[in-house]
Amino acid sequence: MGNQHDFFKGTMKIRVSGKLIAPFLQACTKRGCMISNISWVREDEILMTIRLNEWTTIRKLRKKYRCKVFILEGKGMPFIQKRMFQRTSLLMAFFIAVIFIFLLANTLWSIRVEGLTPELQANVEQKLKSYGVYPGRLTFGMNDPNEIQTKLLDDLPDLLWIGVNKRGTSYHLYGVEKIRHDTDLDLKPADLVAQKKGMIVKTFITQGRPLVEVNQIVKKGQRLAAGQLVEDEDIYVHAEGEVVAETWYKVEQNLPLQQVIELTDGTMSKEYRLRIGQMKLPLWGWWGGSKKDLREEETTKKMSVLGWNLPVQIQVSTYYQIDHSTMKLSREKLQRLGIDTGRQSLKQTLEADAEIMNEKVLHQRSENGKVKLILLFKVHENIAMTKYISQGD
Repeated sequence: MGNQHDFFKGTMKIRVSGKLIAPFLQACTKRGCMISNISWVREDEILMTIRLNEWTTIRKLRKKYRCKVFILEGKGMPFIQKRMFQRTSLLMAFFIAVIFIFLLANTLWSIRVEGLTPELQANVEQKLKSYGVYPGRLTFGMNDPNEIQTKLLDDLPDLLWIGVNKRGTSYHLYGVEKIRHDTDLDLKPADLVAQKKGMIVKTFITQGRPLVEVNQIVKKGQRLAAGQLVEDEDIYVHAEGEVVAETWYKVEQNLPLQQVIELTDGTMSKEYRLRIGQMKLPLWGWWGGSKKDLREEETTKKMSVLGWNLPVQIQVSTYYQIDHSTMKLSREKLQRLGIDTGRQSLKQTLEADAEIMNEKVLHQRSENGKVKLILLFKVHENIAMTKYISQGD
């Protein structure tokens, strides 16, 4: 059973030389390596046989014990498969060419939607996917353009009209959105009020009666601009504008004194796959065993003929050995790290036009292997919020 397993997984005959061969062999055995056919050539050189999936462990340990390792020969299914691929390259090229021609003629490669707002365009693309119409899908069994057009108009009431044209391996859609004549809320009388406490930095009221000035501190809910143009008179407008205020945010950060970093010693292995739409076919390197403790980097290479992208891609996954190391940071570096992470987390809660002006460390202390930071950030942001006026009061 073991020989059969070795045949399918592959074995390699290697030569190892160095002064620490005995400790090297003990370390390999402790890591679970199945070493066989050991023969001593000299005091500092041996020949032995290992399994192919243990090669990564051997390479990692040979650096630690300063041994040189040379591959003499490989046996088993992976090496037979490699030789078969090398000898049958012409047959494989013909086979792949046939697949390409078939896929080019029967695959939907791209969908273009024009004339619609981004929100409605996203809805159209989502509906198309629910109909089974998406890039990489074979056109067999797919609805024809007229049926797709009818379904989209029935399922999306915001569409006035949409045209669906099939051009080769692409679908081109051009739509027209319905114009809704709803009640315009911008015509209703409204004030501008403060969403939060802050000190006014800048005001730009385009409509309405300003009620605050620069450097004035306002409370949450306080009116910033009135929709009533004249006091004691029933002349109302929809107040509009921007009121930028200086606001303050307190952020707490808990950072470990020792930071875990991931390093790689350069040892890597690669897997190659042929990707056709959503389907992936393994080509090479798939026998390497579990990749749970390895860092993966994935790249995809497009294939093209005369500038025309083919619906087939080569996907390469590179796996690196990971060494988890710890590093103790200085007080200053930890403080800088806490400020940077606090700034980033605060940005995610603010509006896009808000600007973080500066920060201040209010408190810093160390306890239980961690550093606790209390930070105060000064922010300039628009605090104006529309509040409709009830004229029945």
